[in-house]
Amino acid sequence: MGFSVTCDGQQYHLEDLKFVEQKECHEKTFILRSFTYESQHFRVEYFKKLYTGSGVQELWNTVKNISKEILRIDRVDSINEWIQTASELTCFKSGWGNEYQPFKTIINEEVILENRLGRSSASVHPFVFLNTESSVRMVTVAWSGNWVLRFQPSTKGVHLSGGLSDWEFYKELFPEEDMESVRILTIESDCHDMNEMAVRFNRWAREFWIPANKELDNPLVEWNHWWTYEDSEINENIFKENAAIAQSLGIDVCTLDAGWFGPPDGHSEWFDWRGDWDKVNTDRFSSGIKALSDEVHERNMKFGFWCEIEGLGKKAAIGSRREDFIAKRDGEPLGYICFGNVEAQDWALLVLDRLIIDYQCDWLKLDFNLDPHAGCSRTDHGHGAGDGLFEHYLGYYRVLDMIRKKHPYVILENCSSGGLRTDLGIMKHNHVNFLSDPDYLLHQLQVFWASSLLLPPSACLHFVWSQSKPNMNGDYAFPPLRLNECTEKEIAFHMRTAMIHRLGLSHPLPEWKERVRQEVKKNIKFYKEKVFPFVQNGDLYRLNEQCNRDENDNKISYGGFQYVLSDEDRSLVFYFSIDEQQEEIKLKCKGLNSMSEYIVTDMDSGHSIIRSGEQLLQKGMTVSKHGKSESSVFMIQAIKNF
Repeated sequence: MGFSVTCDGQQYHLEDLKFVEQKECHEKTFILRSFTYESQHFRVEYFKKLYTGSGVQELWNTVKNISKEILRIDRVDSINEWIQTASELTCFKSGWGNEYQPFKTIINEEVILENRLGRSSASVHPFVFLNTESSVRMVTVAWSGNWVLRFQPSTKGVHLSGGLSDWEFYKELFPEEDMESVRILTIESDCHDMNEMAVRFNRWAREFWIPANKELDNPLVEWNHWWTYEDSEINENIFKENAAIAQSLGIDVCTLDAGWFGPPDGHSEWFDWRGDWDKVNTDRFSSGIKALSDEVHERNMKFGFWCEIEGLGKKAAIGSRREDFIAKRDGEPLGYICFGNVEAQDWALLVLDRLIIDYQCDWLKLDFNLDPHAGCSRTDHGHGAGDGLFEHYLGYYRVLDMIRKKHPYVILENCSSGGLRTDLGIMKHNHVNFLSDPDYLLHQLQVFWASSLLLPPSACLHFVWSQSKPNMNGDYAFPPLRLNECTEKEIAFHMRTAMIHRLGLSHPLPEWKERVRQEVKKNIKFYKEKVFPFVQNGDLYRLNEQCNRDENDNKISYGGFQYVLSDEDRSLVFYFSIDEQQEEIKLKCKGLNSMSEYIVTDMDSGHSIIRSGEQLLQKGMTVSKHGKSESSVFMIQAIKNF
């Protein structure tokens, strides 16, 4: 392994530099090795952190100017190495409503995976799988802006390099100044099994990476108004009416999404007024936001609140009041506030602190709805013309950390046009990640199948297929699900597709028939009592291939997911019949003890059978024929623990 640095137009690898020293630090949970190299002008300290027992390595470096001149750093690769036998590459392309679209290729010519839109997963997700003759390896860039991974084949194998994208990037380092590269994380498995590797990676992320929040030890179910009452459709009476029903259903969090702020105009559009977080739309919320929060708390629920703290609407007064906050490129506004400016960071901290305190927020949904591309090029923000986006994200991370430190009970939800900024860089500073704006069935299953390779399910939030509202043309962002028209089995099916991670809903609760409310209430109770312990601490296995939104391409007729609590020798299997099944299905289980005897219980019928671990692993579990949009949940428990 190694690194590379391009300084003043010349690229340097570690073999081009003078080796100075090596250090090693052994802690209980990791081993950290650092290697120091020097040129005449700069010093590089290269770090390799191995997390004990996980197989996960974290790679990064720092570059320090040791000369008396200003140096221009054009490229800093956190990884630079040869892979002798790499052959096939798997990654996931992205876009709004098109997240986690699989892409595979043989590396027989140069392959460059790169994001240039300014949000980490706006065009391609920042993780990749490499298949070799002996193993499969995952490499992920823990960064929220532009990144790159280059794969260049030759007679020596495949050369892998990357980290921070060098497109439109450069940083001027003054004497004694340094910069830290973005982090790369890798894990490898010699059994060519994505499931096995994802299990180890998820365990590592839960333990070492994603911040803990004691509130999330509870099976919180969220209701969010957005898809039914977008923007101008929401008001305080509608929110209160939904909150009352949410309480009766066993929902724990009521979140006020966009539409609460701006001038007292019932028809104002949220996008135009982002940044004026001191303005409450009193036409819609005449009693103020605190009154809503108080009512939610009086009902013994948590109050969730949406804010796009980075966003800057074209009508927002903050843009004219603090012109020095505006991110610009070549003099043109980019539509966001540049957190490369320390004063903008201070402003954001004050705003978020005030919102949390004044409105007694328990849950903060932080969104970002634009592509900053190469980012800000102003030179009066404290950053240079070439590193504005780089410094913006470092500033945003600092803001998140300060908010978590000051308000440790508040749950931070990461969102960016749904899932367009999903990466381990931002998830080192947030608690929960919203997977995608659309949540219709095939999209929902496709997205979770892949996102949970990177993120543990306990950090994933998505909604039950929402009842979206039409736009002015009568079109829908995605087709709505009307639960009033669903059978009992169909309601259970759709609830369960959102139970396999953190559970949320965005439906018009007052419109539901009484029978629908009772079914949803029953399913929420089932999630809290039976499912959540597996989502929180279990190992997830995918029991079939990834579903595909394009039903004509690689059509999958069912979905199978299995959670395992290995310490308890217990498992929970979800089976989703997407289309009517013509025959029985065999689901080969994972993660069980081949020497144990298990009781397998259908959680709907209560019917149980006994099977050996070896039978379940080798021959599989028989699932009877199901109709379209029907599901089953099976509890598998070792007899010795029954």
